[in-house]
Amino acid sequence: MNPTLNMPGAWAAVRDVPPSLSPVSLNKTLYVAKLSDDYSPTPEAVSGLESVEDVLSRFKPEVSVDLKDQDESLYTETFQFRQMKDFTRKGLVEQSDLMRSLDSKITDLRRMDTQLRSNKLLQNALKNPQAKQIILEMIQQMLDEIEQVGNPQ
Repeated sequence: MNPTLNMPGAWAAVRDVPPSLSPVSLNKTLYVAKLSDDYSPTPEAVSGLESVEDVLSRFKPEVSVDLKDQDESLYTETFQFRQMKDFTRKGLVEQSDLMRSLDSKITDLRRMDTQLRSNKLLQNALKNPQAKQIILEMIQQMLDEIEQVGNPQ
């Protein structure tokens, strides 16, 4: 059996892989992307970089992206990659005002969803058309009050 057929990645053969490199394990994904807006037409040989953090520290990759909010407004955000955690969802959210705001809204909505799903009295009231209408009117009144506070005349 050829050992290279069972391994992801572009390995010519297992015996040709230097001991300092190992194949990407099956439960991991190798992602390759352009992580900088800068373009260098000539490659640069750099020695002494022994870890991912060394590479990130040396090259300081960052990329600017256009993000849209729910109103289709366009925001340009610059993401810097200095540590491996900067590649995670949390690391990206921490670097973006827009994403922090949206993440906060998502958290609030999830909390409300949990509360509404666990509120048996509310669920029973919503089964009754008259009670449901009263609840909807109350919610609309609250929304109107909040809007008045937000937009004083």
